[in-house]
Amino acid sequence: MLRILFTASGAHIGGATMAMMHLMLGLASIKNVQPILLSTPPKQSYLKLYRRLLEKNVKIVFSKYVFRGFLYWLWLFFSSLKTIKKYEISIVHCHGTKEALIVGSAAKLLRRKIVYTVEGDPNLEIFYSPQNYSILDRIFLKFSWIFGLKLADIVVGCSNWMAKYLEERYGIKASGIHNPIDYERFSKIERHGSSIVCIARFEKVKGLETLLKAIPKVVEKIPDIKIIIVGGGAEEKTLKELAEKLSVSKNVDFQMFRPDIENILKDALVFVLPSIYEPFGMAAAEALASGIPIIVSRTGGLKEIVEENINGFSFIAGDWRELSEKLLLLMFDQKLREDMANSARTSAKRFTPENIASRYLQAYLSLYRCES
Repeated sequence: MLRILFTASGAHIGGATMAMMHLMLGLASIKNVQPILLSTPPKQSYLKLYRRLLEKNVKIVFSKYVFRGFLYWLWLFFSSLKTIKKYEISIVHCHGTKEALIVGSAAKLLRRKIVYTVEGDPNLEIFYSPQNYSILDRIFLKFSWIFGLKLADIVVGCSNWMAKYLEERYGIKASGIHNPIDYERFSKIERHGSSIVCIARFEKVKGLETLLKAIPKVVEKIPDIKIIIVGGGAEEKTLKELAEKLSVSKNVDFQMFRPDIENILKDALVFVLPSIYEPFGMAAAEALASGIPIIVSRTGGLKEIVEENINGFSFIAGDWRELSEKLLLLMFDQKLREDMANSARTSAKRFTPENIASRYLQAYLSLYRCES
């Protein structure tokens, strides 16, 4: 039996952790493979996801208490040691910068193999949003980044772009495997609304200013158009002030992050992700699975999700004029929109948990054979 250990904090599940949970759904369907999740108790909003994992026979090991800050990392290190030994873990799969150092160190002490999926470069995250990181956090992140990569036996980029970036920027050999999405969950969406939807953190790196600047041209043609932007974050006040300045605040609905993403996508006629930097772009892939045409910036892993003129459009990152043109074209051309919607679900099937799990299985087996 090939036992793979994953770890998570139930207090907050970001995109990287969500991707690994989707991977567990796929791995659980493979014979003689047992994904095991070590986690603190989940928040109420994540209970549905954890139940889904249990239904798919993913083994979950919970802590008795909720830990935060330094105590969480201390608990994670010692609990990883205990779990690896108790469940005879074969391979430890890390997906976060700090986690790669903490859990990776525990795995190395017990001579277990490590797969590290890189979901982004923390140095770029710090560059684009310096206000989000204290000096101590920056030091810890950079230290974790350097040594986490050194500990890994196999490094995987969450897209082909991410893998190539790691090799060109850091000289690290990495393979590219796309993040999986919960295709079953999103492909059930049938009813679509008439809104433009964007799901992204309110951070500089997500390029939301570009979307807001594109809206006035759309409002000129469609005065009652609704733009729903969901994510929350440090740039909320700045973005709301920009919407007011552009006289589109009545059209834009800013919402904090919600775990029920499928209910947001039900309102979408078109999905937009205008990121400046995007290692993969899971929200765009989920929109495709929901049968929604996408318009994304021509950057990072997003270029591997969009199929130009087939399931959506791309535009030069930061070019709000090009974005407004693409939005108006899709909003007014019903035939084009329907054709893209029909292609969207089919194109998203390559991101199913089962398809992505089969790719990772090959990586696991290559390490498992070396260990044997």
